[in-house]
Amino acid sequence: MRILVTGSNGLLGQKLVAGLLKDNHIVCGLDLQESSYLEYSSIEYQKVNITSRRETSDRVKNWKPEVIVHCAAMTAVDACETEREMCWKVNVDGTENICIAASKVEAKVIYISTDYVFDGESGPYSEEDTPNPGGYYAKSKLAGENVVRGSGNNPTVIRSIVIYGFGKNIKSSFVTWLVGELRSGRKVRIVDDQWGNSTIADDLANAIGRLIKLEKHGLYHMGGSSFITRFEMATRIARFFELDESLITPITTAELKQPAKRPLRSGLLINKAESELSYNFLDLEQSLQLYKSCEQ
Repeated sequence: MRILVTGSNGLLGQKLVAGLLKDNHIVCGLDLQESSYLEYSSIEYQKVNITSRRETSDRVKNWKPEVIVHCAAMTAVDACETEREMCWKVNVDGTENICIAASKVEAKVIYISTDYVFDGESGPYSEEDTPNPGGYYAKSKLAGENVVRGSGNNPTVIRSIVIYGFGKNIKSSFVTWLVGELRSGRKVRIVDDQWGNSTIADDLANAIGRLIKLEKHGLYHMGGSSFITRFEMATRIARFFELDESLITPITTAELKQPAKRPLRSGLLINKAESELSYNFLDLEQSLQLYKSCEQ
């Protein structure tokens, strides 16, 4: 199958490309950099700015994918509050450009969304729960979902939560940052009032590959199987890597005074995805073992 991955140089994009190639798909990556971060001779890559409708349309039309996995997004939630025009341009207009281009070649769109579309007051959430976004990033991602749902050709929306992992030339994820700080003997402050089920990118990519193989479509929540606070996650990471957990101090989200609202009681129920895909998502310790194998 011919599959195009937007944001292919990002963490999830890298894991998706690797997994799709392993499954013998023909893969093309799109991103903003001059070249692909992945050294696969079999991947096609092109620098494309999805906010340009013409650029996006020309590339999709020329390559003629059967499936487009749309990972590209502006995800820095605090920056989205202060750079709202750019946030909307990338997350909504860019998604619309992808969908318009996809319709011209009858490609199926798989859109990667987020738990932030919920207010984070009564999670974990199922696919039937009504979104209620708080910050501007959240509103832009929900608007992107709506664009995809209205685009036709059996689109798919996948919501995930706090994606982490080990990749090439990427900004440190929570686990990477935390392990680095603790290994250096530095004290860290971690919120103890944010609940969720963080997701290792490798596991999410494998589940998406499974969804493509089974030709499923619709709305799916995907995430790790451990529903815990960010503070508990940090202490369990410290124990797993045999680091000093006494360096970790619990604080509240309010103490950080961040520009964007964070969902506190969040989390995603993954029953539907596990049942329909016959797929079991990893718990935290299994995910950390996978992370460690990629780090070495």
